[in-house]
Amino acid sequence: MMISSVTLSKGEKMSNYKLSICLPAFRTHLWEDFYKSIPASIGDKYSWEVVMVGPNDPPPFFDDKKNFKFLKDYGCPSRCAQLATAIAEGELFVSGVDDGLFTEGSLATCIEMMDNLTRKDVVAVRYVEGPNRKNDPIHFRPEYWTAHHHPALRVCPPDYKIILLGMFNLEYFREIGGWDCEFEALNMNYHDLAFRIQNDGGEIHISPDFVHYLDWSYAYTEEYAPIKEAFDTHDLKLFQDMYATWQPDRIKIDYHNWAKQPAIWDRRFGHLK
Repeated sequence: MMISSVTLSKGEKMSNYKLSICLPAFRTHLWEDFYKSIPASIGDKYSWEVVMVGPNDPPPFFDDKKNFKFLKDYGCPSRCAQLATAIAEGELFVSGVDDGLFTEGSLATCIEMMDNLTRKDVVAVRYVEGPNRKNDPIHFRPEYWTAHHHPALRVCPPDYKIILLGMFNLEYFREIGGWDCEFEALNMNYHDLAFRIQNDGGEIHISPDFVHYLDWSYAYTEEYAPIKEAFDTHDLKLFQDMYATWQPDRIKIDYHNWAKQPAIWDRRFGHLK
């Protein structure tokens, strides 16, 4: 289903599905395989939808998919990701990557975990990334999701964890403000979100399974250059400035902060202006 605009008002609750799978999406040739990996991962017990936001129209495969939503937008990845959560209708949502495939039974396991946690808690989705979705999982062992494992993140309390992909209570995600879209890419704003959730008393739990296998071949192409540029020249410095000292009171931000970001992302689509 093509969505022409964001109609969900702040605070409105819509839970027509158990799980929304939300992502900014760019590489249409990968979307069919992404979608087809979900049924075996979530099983028959839970209802689900896929919500994508990006600049390229969906392929014909999705024409008859009633649990698929697409909103066309030329904004930066964080803006598109936040927009996807704005039109989602799930009780829960999980973030994804369009070059990824979900593993059998793993989404169902994460949902079962979430059903036994508080609304503030998050399941950090373990993943493997590498060319052709192959890498040694040892590189993504549990300590990887501990903030102090990463030198750049050691500003926070030592027991804090990180999220790079995660399953959230959608209502709470909106309540706390979601991603800070001043960060253009989806990286440092995940760390900021994780810190804010834990500042608010939420806990981050690590998925027992590897849930998402990502094809990192994209990182070696020109398509990735705008994201790398955003991280190298803007997002990393913004994070360092924001957390030059620890921010224990930073919790809620404006969920609609995505609207402050340009509708056309100059780093990739400046030629369209």
